[in-house]
Amino acid sequence: MLARKCKIRFADIETNSLNIDPSKIEPLVTEKTKTIYVVHHGGQAVDMDPVLNIARKYNLRVVKDCAHAPGALYKGRQVGTLGDVGCFSFHSLKNMTTGEGGMLVTNNDELYEFAELLGTIHMYRRMHDREDKRIRPYSEPAYYRDWHAKQSFNKDYDNDQFEVGNNYRMSELQATMGLVQLTKLEHLNERRREITKRLDEGLIGIPGVPIQKVQPYARHIYHLYTFFYDPKVVGASKDDFICCMEVEEKVNIAIRYFPVHLLVEFCALGHRYGKCPVAEEHYFEHQIQLPIYGHLTDEQIEHMIAAVHRGVRKLRR
Repeated sequence: MLARKCKIRFADIETNSLNIDPSKIEPLVTEKTKTIYVVHHGGQAVDMDPVLNIARKYNLRVVKDCAHAPGALYKGRQVGTLGDVGCFSFHSLKNMTTGEGGMLVTNNDELYEFAELLGTIHMYRRMHDREDKRIRPYSEPAYYRDWHAKQSFNKDYDNDQFEVGNNYRMSELQATMGLVQLTKLEHLNERRREITKRLDEGLIGIPGVPIQKVQPYARHIYHLYTFFYDPKVVGASKDDFICCMEVEEKVNIAIRYFPVHLLVEFCALGHRYGKCPVAEEHYFEHQIQLPIYGHLTDEQIEHMIAAVHRGVRKLRR
C-alpha cells in the first residue's frame, strides 16, 4: 500500500556510465513532483550539477543512493555531500562493510531529526502543548524521567497525525567494525582501481567489447567492473557469450542491475517495457560485469582477461 501513495516516474540512463541521464529528468517533472532520486551506479558519480540545477529550479529534494560509491568523488567532492540525503550500504559485498547495515547522511537539520526518530522506534509529527497537562485525575509525577511518559502528559500531535518509526539502528559492534573499515577505505578503493586498470589494459581493443569510460567529473571507485558486449560485431548473443564464460571458462558473470521499472512490483503499478529503452537495451544486450574485489589474485585477473579473449574468438568463428 505504501508504494501506491506516491507516483514514481522513471528517467532513462546514459549509455556508458549507466547512471541516470540528467537530460531525461526535467520532462518528467510535474507540479506534484517532490524528489529526484539518483543512483551512483557501480561506483561512478552521476553528473550532479544538472540534477541539482533542476532541483533548484523546481524546489525539489535530491536523494542519492550511494551504496556503490563510498569514497567516490564528483568534481572533487564526496558524493554523499551533494543534494539533501545520501544513503550508503555496508553490506558484506560493498567496498567497505560492517557485515550488514548502512548510513544516511544529510546537512538538513529537519531531515536529520525526522530520520533519527523514524529509525529508533519513535513517533514523529508536529506537536503542540496541551492546555490540560493531566491524564484524567493524574498529574505528571515529579519523579518521571521517561521521555515518552512525560510527553503523554504535555503534548498532542497536530490534527492527531503521526508517523511510526522502527528499529533501523546499526549495532555498536557493527559501528566499531565500520570505523576500522573507514580507515582502510582509501586503500580498498585504490586496490579496485588498480585491478580495473589491469582489466582495461587487457580487454581494450577486443572487437565488440568496448570498456567503460570514466567521466571527466568522476573519481570511479569500481564497486562493479563493467564492460560492454556488441552482439552484432561478435556475431552471437550476450547470452551465448555469458554461457561460454561460465561453462567453458569458469568465470562467474553477474549482470547488475535488472531495469527497475520492469520488476514485477512496478509492473503491478502500471510500468511497462519501452519506458526506458536505453536501460532495457543495455541490460538485455550489452552490459556485462566481471568479478571485482580486493583479494583477486594476479592469476585470477589474467585468467579473466584471457577468458574474454578466448570467448570472443570462439563466438566469432
